[in-house]
Amino acid sequence: MWEKFLKLLKKDERVVLGLMSGTSADGLDIALVKVSGKTQDLRFSLEFFKSIPYPKDLREKIIRAYNPNVSTVKDITELNFALAREHVKMIKGLGLQFDLIGYHGQTVYHMPEAGATLQLGEADVLAVELGVPVVHSFRTKDMALGGQGAPIVSYFDWVVFGRESGTATLNIGGIANLTYLSKKRENVIAFDTGPGNCLIDVVVNKYYSQPFDIDGKIAKKGKIRDDVIELLMMKDADYIEKSPPKTTGRERYNEEFLDGIKCPPKDLVRTLTRFTALSIHLNIKKHVPKTKKLIVTGGGAFNPVLTDDIRSFGYEVEIPDKTFVEAKEAIAIAVLANEFLNGVTTNIPNVTGAEREATLGKLSLPF
Repeated sequence: MWEKFLKLLKKDERVVLGLMSGTSADGLDIALVKVSGKTQDLRFSLEFFKSIPYPKDLREKIIRAYNPNVSTVKDITELNFALAREHVKMIKGLGLQFDLIGYHGQTVYHMPEAGATLQLGEADVLAVELGVPVVHSFRTKDMALGGQGAPIVSYFDWVVFGRESGTATLNIGGIANLTYLSKKRENVIAFDTGPGNCLIDVVVNKYYSQPFDIDGKIAKKGKIRDDVIELLMMKDADYIEKSPPKTTGRERYNEEFLDGIKCPPKDLVRTLTRFTALSIHLNIKKHVPKTKKLIVTGGGAFNPVLTDDIRSFGYEVEIPDKTFVEAKEAIAIAVLANEFLNGVTTNIPNVTGAEREATLGKLSLPF
């Protein structure tokens, strides 16, 4: 049994399955990636990608788990295993062959100020059911070292895009995170800018029974309410002013964040879309003002109202091909898992605030 694992450690090229489920909790992104080399000599190719939506009842349980006022220890315990079993079912249905799994899990609560974070999805279930090693828990080592445990994709951004000066990558998932690039790893700056799609999703789900604003169609019908923008900016001023390293999540940007705001649903969707772009811009202006170009990925890249709002602040916005936009974070998790086996440090202390570099991840074995 150990012989097979030791042989895997010595392989020059590995086939890694990267699994990512973001704070939008809309499903599992599955990327099959061939990876060779390490650090900036690393090479990868995406062999397969698919995003599989969660069943409605499972998504509702995940969203419920975000809320400490209603979620219970029993809920969290059951969900930890239920998620993993659902992920196994999804993967088995694809008939893929791979050497290793990189498994992010589902973040349900992130408390950097308390040095704590929780991602659900029991890795041992995947290891046993799928018969391969699973690298998981990519955030906890950095937090043990005093860091924020996020953003963890900054290493991947540096490896792939790190030679472009004046450029930042912007991933707009449930939360928006930005990586300001540099040739030198120690000069990379990255942080969460605040809400990505999460506030828009809350309203669209509540009033239109849709998981998100498809192609920004609802926002296009609404009007920007300056009074609501002003109220939202007052609520968010403390986070915008806070200097990196900083991270956030749905524990802040949720339905409670919208308490006291009253306007027609379509206007609220339009206003929140503008607010999301504005919060991204103000964070950039304050913390990385030399940014001129944004490489945008994540679900928000497909919302033309949002990307046009971002362009309106004077940025050159580049949106890669559709598959890379969708698959980027799952590819990044595959790369982090591969670097774990290579023994490479993959956090960036300048980004997270950790006291030193570390190899991120833990290992679950099938035997």
